[in-house]
Amino acid sequence: MYRAKDFADAVDKAEQLVAMGGIGHTSCLYTDQDNQPERVAYFGQMMKTARILINTPASQGGIGDLYNFKLAPSLTLGCGSWGGNSISENVGPKHLINKKTVAKRAENMLWHKLPKSIYFRRGSLPIALDEVITDGHKRALIVTDRFLFNNGYADQITSVLKAAGVETEVFFEVEADPDAFRCSQRR
Repeated sequence: MYRAKDFADAVDKAEQLVAMGGIGHTSCLYTDQDNQPERVAYFGQMMKTARILINTPASQGGIGDLYNFKLAPSLTLGCGSWGGNSISENVGPKHLINKKTVAKRAENMLWHKLPKSIYFRRGSLPIALDEVITDGHKRALIVTDRFLFNNGYADQITSVLKAAGVETEVFFEVEADPDAFRCSQRR
């Protein structure tokens, strides 16, 4: 049993114990996790262990699936590079299987960034406009078909956005019903 002046001193002592007993393995903290979350965060930041257990017995809690669902059930516990192991997670069947990966060369991997929300259901327009404006977006792309564009429906959207200082662009070359269009061309 160790006595500490305060929580920071207790964590310092725990760090020393982990260093003496085996960096990388498991550390455990009993505290009021709901009313003192800063203690949990500080302890988690300071401990050089792969498993940081809160209000859980270290010997049983570390093997996973008994007191929490964050740790997979384990055959043995890895300590990671801190403890001289190749992995830091709980060792399970997946680590005992030889897995091959055949990776073919691919040139210039491309990516496309999408917005967090794409609105397309009936009735979603007021919500979409509000989100674009309140989230402080500076640009918006409206995708529609030629009929809706020619009949001024896109103007109803762009006028609201422009009034809020949002730069807009409208793409209206979408077919109203692409499947029906393709079927009519086949005939």
